[in-house]
Amino acid sequence: MVAFRPVFKAVASLAFMGGITLAAFPMPQQALAATILKVPAVPAPMTASTAAPGVLDYDGIPTVEHASAANVAGLMSYCYSHKLVTDTTVRSLGRKLASREGVSTNPAYAWGGVGRLELGGQTMFDVGSLNRDQRAAVCARSALRGPDLLKSE
Repeated sequence: MVAFRPVFKAVASLAFMGGITLAAFPMPQQALAATILKVPAVPAPMTASTAAPGVLDYDGIPTVEHASAANVAGLMSYCYSHKLVTDTTVRSLGRKLASREGVSTNPAYAWGGVGRLELGGQTMFDVGSLNRDQRAAVCARSALRGPDLLKSE
C-alpha cells in the first residue's frame, strides 16, 4: 500500500486541480440509452420454500425445459461467475447463445444473469434459494439444454 501512495497523491492532486474531468471523456446520450437494459416488472420469483406443487423435480430442483435461449445464456454467466461450474465449456456456451441476435438485449438474459430461471411466461424461480449442490445441478441441466437451443435457429 505504501508503494501506491505517490500514485494516489498524483491522482488526488489532478482531480483537485481539475485536471481530470468527466467532460474530457464525452459520451453521447444515445450511447448511454442504448446500453441500458430495461427489465419489465414481473411477480416475485418462486423460491425453494414457496414453489408451487409440480415445479420442483424429484431431486428438489426446477425443470429447465421452458427456459429460453436468452435465459440459459444469462444462467451460464451466473453459474460461471458463482463458481458453480468450473468447465469453460459452460462459459463458451453462454457466450455463443448471447451472441445470437436479440439475446443480449432480452430481459430474460438479465434475469438469468442474476440467477432467475424462467419457468414459462413471466414466472421465475430464484436459483439462489437452493443449496449449492442443487444450484450446480440447475447449471448442469441448463448447460445440457444449451446445445439444443443453439441448433434451434
